[in-house]
Amino acid sequence: MFEVWQNALADLRNPTSRALLEQCATWLASIDSISTADGPDENSAYWDKVPELDAFRKSLGRLLLRSSRAEPTFAADYLQRVTDSERIRDDAFHDIVGFSPILAQTLPQSLVELSLTFLREELPDDQVVRERQELQRAAEWRKAVLSKPEAERTRREQMALSSGFSLRSIGDFSYHDWEKLSIHDDYKCFWPPSPLREPFHSLFQSSPDEALRLLRELCNHAITAWRQLHRHSRERSGTPIPLELTFPWGTQRFWGTDREYLWFRSTWAPKAIDCGFMALEEWCFAELASGRPVDALIQQIIAENECIAILGTVAMLVLHSERVSEATLPLITSQRLLAADYQRMGQDLSPTASLIGFTHRTDKPHIEAVQAANARPARKTQLSWMVPKFVFAEKPISDRARGAILNFKNDLPYQYEEHRDIPDTRGNLTAQALEYAELADPKNYQAYRTKEDSDQIAIVHVSPSAAKPENVARVEEASKQLRQMGLWTWATKSFEEKALRDTYTVEDAIALAKEADSSDLFKHSSDENEVELWGMRRGAVAATAAIALNFREGSTEEDLEWARDVLRRAICLPEKPDLMWSPSSVIPWHQAIYVARGLAADLREGTAARDAIRNLLGLIAHPLEIVSIAAIEEVCKLWPKNYKLTWAGLVLAFSLCHVQPRPRDQVRQYGEATHSASEAQAAVDAALTFYENGSGWASLPLPPPAWVKIEPRKGRRVLQSYEEYDADDAADAADVWDEPDVFWHSKYAAEILQRIPFDAVLSSSARSALLDFLAGVLDWTNQKNEPPWVKPGRRDHSATRIFEWTHSLGSRLGWVAGLIPLIDFQARFLDPIMALEGDNCWALLSPFASTYVCAYFYDAPVVPADAVATLDLCLGRLLQASAFKRDSYRSGEFSGSHQPELVRTLMFVSVERADLAARYVNDDWSEIGRILPLIDRFVRAGGWAASVMDPFLTLCERARNNYPAEAFADQVLVTISDGPENLRSWHGTFIPARIAELVQHFAHRDAPMTLALAQKFLRILDMLVDMGDRRSAALQLGAAFREIRLPS
Repeated sequence: MFEVWQNALADLRNPTSRALLEQCATWLASIDSISTADGPDENSAYWDKVPELDAFRKSLGRLLLRSSRAEPTFAADYLQRVTDSERIRDDAFHDIVGFSPILAQTLPQSLVELSLTFLREELPDDQVVRERQELQRAAEWRKAVLSKPEAERTRREQMALSSGFSLRSIGDFSYHDWEKLSIHDDYKCFWPPSPLREPFHSLFQSSPDEALRLLRELCNHAITAWRQLHRHSRERSGTPIPLELTFPWGTQRFWGTDREYLWFRSTWAPKAIDCGFMALEEWCFAELASGRPVDALIQQIIAENECIAILGTVAMLVLHSERVSEATLPLITSQRLLAADYQRMGQDLSPTASLIGFTHRTDKPHIEAVQAANARPARKTQLSWMVPKFVFAEKPISDRARGAILNFKNDLPYQYEEHRDIPDTRGNLTAQALEYAELADPKNYQAYRTKEDSDQIAIVHVSPSAAKPENVARVEEASKQLRQMGLWTWATKSFEEKALRDTYTVEDAIALAKEADSSDLFKHSSDENEVELWGMRRGAVAATAAIALNFREGSTEEDLEWARDVLRRAICLPEKPDLMWSPSSVIPWHQAIYVARGLAADLREGTAARDAIRNLLGLIAHPLEIVSIAAIEEVCKLWPKNYKLTWAGLVLAFSLCHVQPRPRDQVRQYGEATHSASEAQAAVDAALTFYENGSGWASLPLPPPAWVKIEPRKGRRVLQSYEEYDADDAADAADVWDEPDVFWHSKYAAEILQRIPFDAVLSSSARSALLDFLAGVLDWTNQKNEPPWVKPGRRDHSATRIFEWTHSLGSRLGWVAGLIPLIDFQARFLDPIMALEGDNCWALLSPFASTYVCAYFYDAPVVPADAVATLDLCLGRLLQASAFKRDSYRSGEFSGSHQPELVRTLMFVSVERADLAARYVNDDWSEIGRILPLIDRFVRAGGWAASVMDPFLTLCERARNNYPAEAFADQVLVTISDGPENLRSWHGTFIPARIAELVQHFAHRDAPMTLALAQKFLRILDMLVDMGDRRSAALQLGAAFREIRLPS
C-alpha cells in the first residue's frame, strides 16, 4: 500500500506521504539497530517474526530514497546511518547507488560521503601501524598469560599458548595491493569501465562540484597509497619525484609516472577511478560544447587533485580546443607531460581492450559511450603537436614557451630520484629534450602557400636532425611498422574467418615477412624503444609463418621450411617482464600465439617435428595467459587427430589453475609469472609422461576445497567477511573457516572450459571422465558461492570473485545438456543448480538456459526430444522465486542481471534476430506450437507482472503471423481476469495499448473470427477500456466487433 501511494506521489510533498515515510524510517532504524545490538533482545525478537526481513528492509530503504525530492530528511538520515556503520555491505551500496539519478539532485553530498566511505580502504601506512599494534598487544597478552600460574589459565589461554607464537610479518604487500591502491574492488558497480556508471554519471549531470570532489578524493587516496607502497613494498623500489606545474592561479604538485598518467584512459587504475575519469571527460566535453571557457574548466577540474592522471584529461581538452593561454602553457612546457602523452597516443592508436567485459545485451549503451569516447579526434594527436602554436603565438607567451622548452636539457624530468644516477636514463632524457628543442626554434619551420594564387599559408616544421642517418632509419622503420601491422592484421583476420583474405596471397605475404625477418629478430634487445617496435614485427613474421602452414596449398617446400624455422626461433624467445607486463596482459600479436597455430597445423598434416608435441604442451604453460589459451585452443582442435594429446593438454591446463602459495619471505611481485619456471616445467613433464606412457583417461584436476575448517589454536583468522557475507551470517560462530592456501585461478579455468570439444569427448570413451570432472567443479562452484558456514536462507549472494567461472560453467553445462539424456543430466547437474538459493541459482541457470535455447532451439536442425522438458524444469525453478509471489515485498520485480535475462530467454526473446538460425530468431515461427506449453505456463503464472508481460508481448509481436489467436486470448484473459487493481505494475506502461494492437492484428488475420474468439477478444477490450486504454474503445466500435455481443 505504501509503495502504491508513493509511486504516484513520491515527488509531491503531502501529509499522508510524510506520515508513511516517517513510519518507514522508524521501522528501518529499528531493523538496522539489530546489527549494532550486543545480542538478541526484544527488538530483534520482534523483527525475527517478519518473513523475508532483508527484502522488507530493502523496500523501506528504497521508499525513502525514491521520495528524497519531496522529503530529503528521511533519506539523509538513512544515508548517514549507512555511512556511519562499521561496514557497508556491497548489496546496500549497490541498492543506494541505483538511486543516484535522484540522490545526485537531492542529497549529492551524502551520496559522495557514502561512496567515499565504501570505496576508500586502509592506506599502507595505517595498515603497518595497525599490524604493529596488534602484534605488540598479542605479545603483551601472551606475556601476561605466561605470568599466570598454569592452574589459573582459561582453556582459551591454554589453547593459544599451545599453538606457539605467531611470527606474522608486518606490511606483507603484494602486486594485488599495487592494483587496488586501497580502493575497494567493486566489480558489480564499476566493471567494465564506462562513463555511464553510477554514481559518477548522475553526479556530473546534476552536481558536478560533488562529482569532482568524489573523483579528487579517490585519486588522492589511491596516489597516496601508491606513494606509501614505495616505502613498504619490495616490488617497486625508488623514491618518486612529483611533477610541479605553475598555473596562473598557483603552483600545484602532481604524483605519478607515465603509467599512472594513463589512469584517465581507464588503464592500470582502480575500477572506480576508471569510471570517474571517463565520466569526467564526458562532462568536460559537454561543458566545452555549451561554451564554457577552457581555462576556467581546467582550473576547476585540477583543483586540489594530486594525481598526474588529471593532467591527461586536461591534455584532451587542450588538444580538442587548441587553446593557447597562460593556463595551458604549463602543460606544453613540461617535458615529462609531453613524453607521457606521446606514450598515451601510441596506446590510443594501437588495438585496445577498452570493450573487454561487455557481454550482455543491456551493455549496448555502455559500449556506444565507450566507442564514442575512443573515437574523439584528440585521441590521434599529442601535446607536442601544440608546441608550434605557442612558438608562433604573440609575445610574451611565445618567448616563455620557447625558453622553457629550450631549457629542458638543463632540468631533465626524472620520475625517481634513483634515476639521476643511471647514465642510460640521463642520455635518453637528454636526447628527448633536444628533439623537443627543435620544435621550439622558429628557424626550423618553413612557410608555403597551400594552393597557387591562394592567400593561405601553411607553416611546417622541418627537423634539422631528420636528415641524420639514425633518424632517416627511424622513418624507414616506422614505414616498415605500418606494413608489418597490415600483414599481422591480414593474418589475424584470415585465422578468424578460417579463409584467406584477399589483401595478400600467401606468396606475397611470405615475401613481405621475409623482408621483416632477420637472424636476431627473436632475440631480446637492450634498447627499450626497439623492444616496443619489434613486438609487432615479430608477430607479423610469426603470423605469416603460421598462415603458410595452415593454408599450405600451393606453397613450396622451401616456404614451409622457412615458416618452421621462424617458429623454431620464435618459441625460444623467453618472456621479458617489465613494469607494464602481467600474466593477463592482452598482446594479440605475441609471436608464441602463432607458434601454437603453426605447430598444430603440422601435427594435423602429419608433418610435425619430433619435439612438436612437447613444444605445444610447453606453450600451454606459457607465462602469458593469452598465449596459453591459444595453445589450449589448438590442442583441443586436434582431438579428431590425436585425442590423447588433447586430453593431456586439458590435464596440464587445469593443473596450472592451481597456484601454490609463496613462502612469506617471497612475496609475489607485480609483473611476475603466475608459476615459477620450475613449477611450469614440472607440470609440462607430468602431462608429457601421461601422453607418452599413461593409459586410460587421467582425471582432470579439480579445484582445491572451496573451504577448509580449521582449528582455532592454529592462529588462523576467522573468515568474518567474504563477498556479501559477514559474521552475522555464520551458522555457528564457534567454527573457524578459511580459504585453502592453494589459489584456484578460476578466470583462467573459465577460458579453458570454453574450449573443450564437448561433442567429440562425450561421444568417446572419455565421456565418464569428463562428466565426473563437470560434476566435481559444479559442486565446488556451489560451495564457493554458497559457503557451508553460512546459515541456510542467507546463501543468496553469488561470488563476484569467480563470476567469469560461474557464467562459463553454466553456459557449458547448457551445451552438455543437449548431448546426454535428461534423465542422466538432471540428477547430476540440473537439480544441484536448482537447489541453490537466490542469485547463486540464477547465476548458473541463466547462462545454462541461454546456451541451451540458442544451441538446441534456435540453431539445431532437429530439436532434442527432451528439450521442452529441460526448459520446463528451468521455468519451474524460476517460478519459485519470490518475485512471483504477489504478496511479497518486491512482487514482480527481478533482481540483478541474471533473473531478467533468464525471463527473456525462457520467453524466447533474448535474441532479436539471427538470419542463419534454424527457427524462431530467423523470423520463421512456424514451429511455435513446440514451445507454446512453456509460454502458456509462464504467462499464466506471471503475466500480472509487467516484467513478464512485456517479453510475452514481444514474443507475440515477433511471431504475430503464427501465434495462435485462441491461445493469446485465453492467456490474456487469465492474466487480467482479477481486475486492474491486481495489475499495478502495468500502470504507466504501454502494455494495454500493445495488447489492443495484437487483438486488432489477430482479428484481421483470422477474419472471419469464430464467435467464441470474437467474444474473448471483446472481453479483453472491455477490460482494457476499464484500464483507460482509448484504442480499445475505438476497436470495440470497429467492424470486427460491432455486432458481437457478450453472453449475459
